[in-house]
Amino acid sequence: MRSYKDDLERARRALRPPEHAYERLLERRDRKRRNNRIAAGVLGLVIASAGFLISVRAFTDGSEELRPASCAPNQADITHWWPGDGSGADAVADRPATLHGGASFGPGLVGQAFELDGVDDFVSVPDDAALDVGTGAFTIALWVNFDSTEGEQILVEKWVQHSLEPEIVWGWTFTKFPDNHVSFAVAERMDPRYAETDSGPLDIQLRTWIHFAARRRGDTVEILMNGDVVASGNTPIEGTIDADTRSSIKFGHRGAPEDTPGSVSDQGFFLNGRVDEVKLVIGRALSNREIRAIVEVEASGKRC
Repeated sequence: MRSYKDDLERARRALRPPEHAYERLLERRDRKRRNNRIAAGVLGLVIASAGFLISVRAFTDGSEELRPASCAPNQADITHWWPGDGSGADAVADRPATLHGGASFGPGLVGQAFELDGVDDFVSVPDDAALDVGTGAFTIALWVNFDSTEGEQILVEKWVQHSLEPEIVWGWTFTKFPDNHVSFAVAERMDPRYAETDSGPLDIQLRTWIHFAARRRGDTVEILMNGDVVASGNTPIEGTIDADTRSSIKFGHRGAPEDTPGSVSDQGFFLNGRVDEVKLVIGRALSNREIRAIVEVEASGKRC
């Protein structure tokens, strides 16, 4: 007859964990930990690779800098920046702009913008040695939204029209002409050296934000529209032009005798529309890639 002790022994055996079960549990735990470490390492490699891929090498004046593609150039590279966000403040340096006529602020591409009526409105930045470009490289960039493209309109300039016949001028000017071609010129005071480049007639749509940039590098002057080069020219006479002038910088207006010492012009050439994110870079011509990066970032309504 089977003893109750035998029944108890069989019950204990049935409840006993399989042989080596504890060791197998430890192995499973260790394997899971190793898999987690491998997954984390792969994720880190992907992130690092992505960070590398969104970096660009920008070549400027013979130097190479590594910058994120979405924010080139760095704000430190910009000498002066007038965003037009409800004031004439210079976001980089202490060179505020002043509004004239009935100039005001309206909706901008990024925040607000300077709003000009094409009659007597303009914006000026008083002359200062900090605004001198001399004989070196420089870049001027801005967004424009035209309400009308009729006639000649100044985008931005630091220019003196000293005589009309014969024409005697100095400084630099960035201008839209009646047939919608755009010109960028630099000239030296009382000197025949003059550099100018002109685009062909451009497709300038009304009430559309368009980015314009002009740069001087050595004896080459160029114009870009929405990040693409549309005009390029060279100084016809040897020697680099000194484009300094005691004129103020003006957005949307050709300097007149009452606001520009040495000028005889009463032509006005007032801009009809809005101007936003005016940038001046002194000492460096921004690369095509840097200008395109500005266009891409600001077209999305953001700033770096």
